[in-house]
Amino acid sequence: MKINGEDYKIWENDKFIVECSIDLILWDKKIIENFQENLHKILDLICEKSDIIFPSIKKSISLSFSGDKKIIELNNRYRNLNSATNVLSFPSYLKSSDELFLGDIIFSNETINKEATRDKKNINNHLIHLFIHGVLHLLGYDHKNVSEAEKMEALEIEILNNFQIDNPYK
Repeated sequence: MKINGEDYKIWENDKFIVECSIDLILWDKKIIENFQENLHKILDLICEKSDIIFPSIKKSISLSFSGDKKIIELNNRYRNLNSATNVLSFPSYLKSSDELFLGDIIFSNETINKEATRDKKNINNHLIHLFIHGVLHLLGYDHKNVSEAEKMEALEIEILNNFQIDNPYK
């Protein structure tokens, strides 16, 4: 069943299902529309350029466009950090015969907007970068040490170049 409303969307292509909940009080509709326009190209590039697992099976991701309150709650509960962050990723790897659930990604509007303003970044470009970053975490990429960080950041930069988005790590 597909229900697409203002606050709940399912975006699907032959490789991915992205189920999305949106806090409409916090998120501008135009930002979500811009994100949706780029979503499948982003996911296709991630598949093409990463070490994606199960390339032939359909993958699903749950997205939540939320805010600092929710992010602080989750950060506190799962990471023992009582602070906001721009994005959290929770890998899953639940596999059925025809689908692989990669996990959840939660965005915080307030933190993303603060960062974009502070760093003079386009909010849409910043969100695209954070989505790529989040999906790579779901795929097992990390930045806990210098070697892992360099590999993950190089992949992010390579994908972002396809959208004419500057290196966010400069």
